[in-house]
Amino acid sequence: MDALIARPLARHGGLASRRLLLQDGASQEMLDRAWRAGSIIRVRHGVYAAPDLPPEIIRAARVGGALSGPSATAALGGWQPHGAPLFVSVRPNDHRLRHPDDAGRRLTRQDEAVVVLRDAHHLDPLTERLVASPATAVAQSLLHLSVWEAVAVIDSVQRAGHVVHPIDLELVRRRLPERLRSAIDLADPRAESGTESITRVRLAAAGIPTMVQPELTESIRPDLLVGDRLLIECVSVDHHSSPASYNSDRRRISEMVVLGYTVLEFPYPDVMFAWPGVLSTVEAAMWTLGISKGDIPRLRSLRPRACGAA
Repeated sequence: MDALIARPLARHGGLASRRLLLQDGASQEMLDRAWRAGSIIRVRHGVYAAPDLPPEIIRAARVGGALSGPSATAALGGWQPHGAPLFVSVRPNDHRLRHPDDAGRRLTRQDEAVVVLRDAHHLDPLTERLVASPATAVAQSLLHLSVWEAVAVIDSVQRAGHVVHPIDLELVRRRLPERLRSAIDLADPRAESGTESITRVRLAAAGIPTMVQPELTESIRPDLLVGDRLLIECVSVDHHSSPASYNSDRRRISEMVVLGYTVLEFPYPDVMFAWPGVLSTVEAAMWTLGISKGDIPRLRSLRPRACGAA
């Protein structure tokens, strides 16, 4: 790539308008040649990107804005709901929006692949031109997702090392209406999956407190503990991506049973879309085990580990 294109692109974070590139010394002929050679990407009319810019940032720029909400937290290694649309922040009066995968197509209200947030005027033009900051993205998630999904986003972002400073959390609070601010206090970065976070928050809403990642042995930490003897494991197809991981999990479940615990497993689709059945199952197990709603979870030695157990 010609230095007269590479330098200004790098200076603008990997994405720049034709006007800026021409001002910095590039010519239209250079841009056309680089685009045909594949050394730059023509994102939409008059906008170019470096080929190594993350694809979701390019898709958001093609729409006409900045990557935001759970799409932005996912770019940081955070969780987002399966099949989530692309969240893009644009200015309130922006109307020339394009489809994220086809700059020749206008974006319509019927395009469910994109959620347009008309809040780009609140973003920092220097640091959030291409993607919302972690604090902004978390606040957007709380505004546009269910509480339990938003808490799953916060858990994962904090686990990745973002939005952990009190100042960051205060920035999130200030962006939220009063009714949503308490959701921040539900976050727990010890959660190791979005399904686990969602299960924890939905159980708490039903009056069932849980302990996150209780340490039963040096090598066994299940997802959630209810009372003193009911364990809940949240599973996904991705987690069981091979027969070896599936078999390893079965052995782990067997060890928990040997220790004296009752174990329930719930997959993501049930937690998200069949919650009444999940809750009924948990409540039935609690009744069988003599656990009452509101019981504070606690660890205790139920049964000594079997001799020779791995």
